[in-house]
Amino acid sequence: MAVYWGQNSGAAGSLPYQQPLGAYCDDDSVDIILLSFLYILKGQGGYPVLNFANICDYTKNASVPVFPGTELMHCSDMGVDIKRCQEKGKIILLSIGGATAQLNSDAGTFSKQIWDLFMEGSSEFRPFDDAIIDGIDLDFEQQSQFDTIQFANNMNNYFKSGTRKYYLTAAPQCPYPDANLGNLLAQSHVDMAFIQFYNSGWCDNSKYGLPHWPESMNYYMWDAAWRNNSFANPNMRLYVGSTAGSSAGNPSSYVSPDFFANELKGLQKDYPDSFGGAMTWDMSWAYGSSPNYATNAKQAMMAGSKCSVYA
Repeated sequence: MAVYWGQNSGAAGSLPYQQPLGAYCDDDSVDIILLSFLYILKGQGGYPVLNFANICDYTKNASVPVFPGTELMHCSDMGVDIKRCQEKGKIILLSIGGATAQLNSDAGTFSKQIWDLFMEGSSEFRPFDDAIIDGIDLDFEQQSQFDTIQFANNMNNYFKSGTRKYYLTAAPQCPYPDANLGNLLAQSHVDMAFIQFYNSGWCDNSKYGLPHWPESMNYYMWDAAWRNNSFANPNMRLYVGSTAGSSAGNPSSYVSPDFFANELKGLQKDYPDSFGGAMTWDMSWAYGSSPNYATNAKQAMMAGSKCSVYA
């Protein structure tokens, strides 16, 4: 079960604010936490810019430190929480992109920065101090000149030089192939695809159970591509993405916790080879839902026929 954390989007729906990352470390229903977002690739001083809403955002909280000559925040408490969650078996990924992303760097420079700032490289600026994240997620929702394939290949080469397991993931939208990340999935090694079956109309989760094409939730198209070796990594796992609240995305995309749980059980049964698990946006909505959206989904999958390779 993968959950995005960092944007506190449930606050817009009058839900309680998201808690610090460490508050979720002990929850066994969450296996992968995606820190969202690194949303500007090249800000002041040539360094990227992070935003974690009420937890670490210098634009709204003057007490949050910023490294000299940059807009790069020093989120020390998050570093402590990252290590604690990892000790509990959580995979912690940094998600790059989002709806307002500025993909304004070159792949070579940016990949080196990511390795140095957040992984096993070396930099005088370390946003999470000595904490080392477990990988990178790409949530690119607009066209750009940024060379995603070169970046992914560079990161995978860095990963091979490291001393621990790293993951490269992507969050394509459900129309297949995805306009922004389709070439990446076809040409670069990606471990997991967190497919956004929401905000896209005809292929959303709300269409699950309807007859195939043209008006249906289209996991079957992604599975067919997986079976036809259309992805660079033949073992890439497909995750079913959802919104965890009626206003977490397009309201017409939202499905209830029980609907999503039944959908997951059906897809897990029908497509056991490609099925990897579930993803939801975001933590604040999941924990504000009754029942907890992530917990309900995880329990449904654990009762199913096959569990994910990566969790």
